[in-house]
Amino acid sequence: MNYRNAGTRASSVAKVAGAFSILLALMAWALASPVGASPDEDYHLTSIWCGHGLRAGVCESGTDSANRRISVSLLQAPCFAFRADISASCQGSGFAGPEGELLLTDRGNFTGGYPPVFYFFNSFFVGHDISDSVVLMRFVEAALFVLVIAATYLASAPGLRRPIILGTAVTMVPLGMFIVPSINPSSWAMLSAATLAVSVLGYVTADDRRRRLVLGGLAALSLLIGAGARGDAAMYSVVAIVAALILSLGRGARRLRRSIYPLILAVIAVFVYRSTGQSGAAGGGSIDSFDIKRFARFLIDIPDLWIGALGMRGLGWLDTTMPALVWVAAFAMFAGTLYAALSGSSPRRCLAVGVVGLALWFMPTYVQYLWNIPVGQGVQPRYILPLMTLLAIIAFARIDGMAFRLSAAQRWIVVAGLSVANAIALHTNMRRYVTGSDVTAFNLDFNREWWWGMPVGPMAVWGVGAFAFAAGLILLTRELTLTSPAERESVGVGADADQTPAGPQQDLPLIH
Repeated sequence: MNYRNAGTRASSVAKVAGAFSILLALMAWALASPVGASPDEDYHLTSIWCGHGLRAGVCESGTDSANRRISVSLLQAPCFAFRADISASCQGSGFAGPEGELLLTDRGNFTGGYPPVFYFFNSFFVGHDISDSVVLMRFVEAALFVLVIAATYLASAPGLRRPIILGTAVTMVPLGMFIVPSINPSSWAMLSAATLAVSVLGYVTADDRRRRLVLGGLAALSLLIGAGARGDAAMYSVVAIVAALILSLGRGARRLRRSIYPLILAVIAVFVYRSTGQSGAAGGGSIDSFDIKRFARFLIDIPDLWIGALGMRGLGWLDTTMPALVWVAAFAMFAGTLYAALSGSSPRRCLAVGVVGLALWFMPTYVQYLWNIPVGQGVQPRYILPLMTLLAIIAFARIDGMAFRLSAAQRWIVVAGLSVANAIALHTNMRRYVTGSDVTAFNLDFNREWWWGMPVGPMAVWGVGAFAFAAGLILLTRELTLTSPAERESVGVGADADQTPAGPQQDLPLIH
């Protein structure tokens, strides 16, 4: 019996099961809130319904190019916003489809405030029932997230696989789990942050031509996803490409030549950013002279957004408050793994991490300074969460030597901490919409005021979501404890160099 092949097959099955478990967890989060629950969802709903232009009964012309006639239900969906004690039952039982009454509105992406790709893509799933359409869109976003990350993972070497798993995991709870399976463009910003730097690093460093072409295509797709959703995500793409090139350059003329393609992608990202209305956020304020004291005040307040992105600030319309254990556990996992990854870092790694860290700190500081408003009222945590994911991925990435690894104890601490935080966050989010946050009972089915028209109740969805997330982490993080070279020569599902444990009598084969 070939124990090596059997172990490889078992590892592959575990990874597929882990990816499916994470998909189930994201789908549970997709069902954990009603239509209109994500930030500014009335705006994004109308933008999606008008994503394919004017359509009778769906999106009709207004009085000028800056407004449209849209179903009143789309505009009234967030009736519970900013009132945490109000459940989603305020939407009523007659949640009309887009064929109902149309109302004139300027709440939508009618003047190019956002890139159009995200809205155009989701507009394919617009149907006659708003609730069904939105749930379908959320499921599609969850599936897209898992599939693109899986494709990038499979095409990458072990030293770049692990950052995708760990870097995404330690920055997903709770805000990422809420945003990714939503119809908010920040969903795609998160996906782009999780894959672009890894794709670029793989493209520049891969010796296998087939793998290099695949990663080059994935880098372009990742840029399209990010820059096609948000203007700031386009700028984050530039940061990701610069950080990846810093890690990879200085290692021969061949890699220098390969950097031309990522630089072209960076130029495209800058062009996309400049062409969207969101670029005005960096110039919307006005200053007569630079005030170092005011700038410093914002600079020392910005870390509030980092913890806010991991749960200290509310979800949804910032009105779903998370228990302290959620953000304490999530931030501890993020900071602890980041600290471990930076141990013994080379100057090049420190520079790459520093570039992303400075972007994470100074970009929101600059915007807040221009607008001169308190931290949290201008730049929201979800805007900078993709940069936190990128920071973790760059810190964990290895392109030579040994892949980054955790000890068994560290791995189980991460799994336990994130699983508990996710379970509590999911339950809290569901409670807020099922009955309102003024009810504190554990049983989500008891006296519920709102739920989807489906036979499975909220308590069952919560149980599946909490268990699936924990199972996915357990299945996908095992390789993080194994000793493995960062590079490999071959590519494919069966090439599992990262699954070969190190030992005093055991070689670590580079070719499979």
